[in-house]
Amino acid sequence: MRKNRPSQLPIPDPQQTSKMDHMSTVHQHNAKRKRRPPRRRSSLRAGLAVVAGRTAGALSRRFHLGGGTSVVGVVAQRFDPNIVHHLATQLEHGSVIITGTNGKTTTSGFAAAIVRDGGLRVWQNREGSNLVRGIASSLVIRALPNGKLRRSGRAISILEVDEAALPQIVSAVTPRVVVFTNLFRDQLDRYGEVDSVVTHWKRAIKKLPASSILVLNADDPAIARLGEDFPGQSIYYGIEDNRLDVHLQPDSEERLQVIDTRTCSRCGSEYAYTLRLYSHMGHYTCPNCGAKRPQPQVSASAVQIESFDRLRVRVTTEEQQHDIVVPLPGLYNVYNALAAAATAMALGIEWEPITSGIEQFKPAFGRGERIQVEGRTLRLLLAKNPTGFNEVMRTLFNDNVSRHVLFILNDNIADGRDISWIWDVDFERMVERTSTLTITGTRALDLALRLKYAGVQEEQMNIVPQHPLRAAQQKVSMTPIKKKRGVRLYEVGKKVENNRPENAPTRVYGFKQAINTALASTPEGETLFVIPTYTGLLEVHRELESRGFTARYWEGKDA
Repeated sequence: MRKNRPSQLPIPDPQQTSKMDHMSTVHQHNAKRKRRPPRRRSSLRAGLAVVAGRTAGALSRRFHLGGGTSVVGVVAQRFDPNIVHHLATQLEHGSVIITGTNGKTTTSGFAAAIVRDGGLRVWQNREGSNLVRGIASSLVIRALPNGKLRRSGRAISILEVDEAALPQIVSAVTPRVVVFTNLFRDQLDRYGEVDSVVTHWKRAIKKLPASSILVLNADDPAIARLGEDFPGQSIYYGIEDNRLDVHLQPDSEERLQVIDTRTCSRCGSEYAYTLRLYSHMGHYTCPNCGAKRPQPQVSASAVQIESFDRLRVRVTTEEQQHDIVVPLPGLYNVYNALAAAATAMALGIEWEPITSGIEQFKPAFGRGERIQVEGRTLRLLLAKNPTGFNEVMRTLFNDNVSRHVLFILNDNIADGRDISWIWDVDFERMVERTSTLTITGTRALDLALRLKYAGVQEEQMNIVPQHPLRAAQQKVSMTPIKKKRGVRLYEVGKKVENNRPENAPTRVYGFKQAINTALASTPEGETLFVIPTYTGLLEVHRELESRGFTARYWEGKDA
C-alpha cells in the first residue's frame, strides 16, 4: 500500500538536513493542515449564528413581538456559544467595558462621544441589554453572513455591562480597559450584599491579562481596593474639592446618608473620613491598618454649579489642568465625566476630544433626558436605589424652586421585588417644594405612605395606582333568577365599589392616566420631572413612543 505523502512539502537536502529534522518538518506541516478545517468550521458556524440571530430579530419586529434586539443575541448564542469572542476579537482597537451600580450608561455615553471625537468608530450595546445576550446582539447586528464583523477597522466597542455579568463577559471579550464607577446596595434580591458583588468582580479581574488597564473610582473604598492585586496598570479618578464636603452643607444634607461600605476590607475596622461627598464616597483612611484612598491621576480640583444643567469642572492630571463644562445636573455626573476622561487617557486620547466629547454630550436614555411633550418639557431622571434617589432629590431640591414631579415606583424583577429601600430616601427634602406631585407604579400606595410620613400632605398628592387594591376592588352584585336542573343561575348586576364614601372623588387607575394627570397638572412652558425606577422608565418611553413624542431609545447610528 502506498503511503500518503504531503504533496507540497519541499524535499530537504540530505547533506544539510537530518532525518529527524525532516520528520519534524513533516509533522509541523501535517499539524497545520489539520488545524485549518476547525478554523473554517468556526467561521461557518459563526456565519450561521449571525444569519439565525438577525433573522430572529427581523421576525420579532415583523410580528410586533418586541424590538428584535436581545433575541438576536439569544438565538446567535444557541448556534455558536463563542460568537461574542469570535466577533469581538475582530475589532481593530478592542473593547472598553464599563460597569458599576450607578452611572454606567452616562459614563459609556461620555466615553463614546470622546472616542468618536478622537477619530474612531464606536459601537455600543444600545440595542441590547447589558447582559451577555445584549452584548452578543450588539455585535451580531453589525456582522456579515460570513461571520465577519463589518467595518471593524478603526473601530472600538464601548460596552455597558451588568455588575453580575462581568465575569462572563470578560471571559468572552478581552478588554483593553475596564471601568468601575461605584458600588452601592441595589436589588438585594438579585445581587446580594455589596461584598458578593466585589467577589464577582475580583473573579473577573483575575481573568484579565496584564495588558488590560483598570479605571477605578478612588473615592469609593470598595472600588479602589480592586486595583491592589492587579498586575497591570490602574488609573484612579476622584474629587478634590473640599467645598463639597457634606459636613459643610445645611443640616438636611446629612439626615439620610446611606453608607454601604463602612469597614476596611483588610482588617475590618471602620473608615475615618476627612472629606465625605455623599454616602461612602470621599477621602477615607483606615485608622487600624493604614489603608487609605489612593491619589487619583485624574481629579476634579474645583466644581462650580452654574445652572441646573451646567457644571464647570476643573479637571487636573499629573501634567495639566483644563476646565470642562458638564451639561448634566448632579455631583454624580461629575464622577461620570471623570471616569470617561480617565478612560480616554488609558486609550491615549488627547485633551481636545475629551473636552468636546463631554461638553457636546446629549443626555442618555432616562439620565437627564429631555423630551418635548404638548408644550411641556419632560426631564427623565432614573432613580433605582436609595443612594441614586438621594442624589436626584438633592439635585432637584437644593434651592427654593418648586418643581412639578411624577414619581414611578415599580417592584418588577428588573427593579427588585423589595422596595423597603424607599425608607432610606430623603423625601423630607421635598416637603413644601413641589408645585404638583403625581405618584404611580405598582407600589404607588407604598410610596404615598412614605411621603406622608415625610410630611407631604395627602391632598397634595395625585395618587394613580396601576390597579385598585383587592380590598377596594369593585364587587359584582349577583341576583338569583331561576333554577335549572338543580343549578341556581344569577344575573350579573351593576358593579359597586367597596367601602368608598359617597362624596369621595372617583380614583383613576393605570399608567396612561398617570401620565395624563401629571401633564395636565403641569402648565405649558414648564418642566415636569419624571423620576422612575427602571421598568417605570421603560413604560414612560413606550408611552411617549406610542404618542409620537420620541423614537425608540436604542435607535441610533454608529459613528
